[in-house]
Amino acid sequence: SSGINAEYGGLQGECVIISQEECEFRQGFFYENNTLCSQVSCITEICGLSGFLFDDIPDQFYRALLPTFMHAGIIHLLITLVFQATILRDQEKFAGWWRIGFIYFASGIGGTMLSAILIPYMPEVGASGALYGILASLLVEVVVNWKIYKSPCIELTKLILLLAILFLVGLLPWIDNFAHIGGFVFGFLTAFVVLPHINYSEEDRIAKMVVQIVCGILAVILFALLFIVFYLAQGSTCENCAYLNCIPFTDSFCQDATMELRPRVGN
Repeated sequence: SSGINAEYGGLQGECVIISQEECEFRQGFFYENNTLCSQVSCITEICGLSGFLFDDIPDQFYRALLPTFMHAGIIHLLITLVFQATILRDQEKFAGWWRIGFIYFASGIGGTMLSAILIPYMPEVGASGALYGILASLLVEVVVNWKIYKSPCIELTKLILLLAILFLVGLLPWIDNFAHIGGFVFGFLTAFVVLPHINYSEEDRIAKMVVQIVCGILAVILFALLFIVFYLAQGSTCENCAYLNCIPFTDSFCQDATMELRPRVGN
């Protein structure tokens, strides 16, 4: 018997009429009573969870936060847990749980949104955006409390080298450098806003307050832009941005990870 199978090829979906046996072999979704693709809502069946505001747009906004709690395996989860038990714990002792929590989740959401816009067909799991935000907060901590460090230049250099290495690793396939970049940017901005700091003079206090206000405004504007682009301009793309996420050393080096950047609609 024939029916409709919302068959996913790679990371993208295709609705085709095939037999139930072939559908099961391909691990697709078989619709016994439907004979036209127009009768099938593939996105609802595949994405699941709650419904959609618009039937033809994947607009489940809470998914901007979900990847922060999801991981691609035990090793991926262990990396996150080790980071949280060491660097994140030390930052929480220094700044308090609510400040670090704010930076963590703001960075995670910001990184996920940037990734969802630029590579919409790549699954997003892991807290890497949030973790890069915490690393950015370490950088900010050194800058705003420069005078209390014995060797601030050395500390800053070590952090910059570490971040440079991590961003270079992010150029490999299946590692989402856009989430890293977005998380770092939002972590950097929000850390200036919420991290505690020492004021050495009235001029220093005013200067730091101005930086806090400017970074806060920039963070809000960037968040607003990301959500506006995601919901209202889903045909947007940035083909030249691909090299920030994966460098194609060979013709097929980035292809398997579906790294080509293209719009979600209008194809």
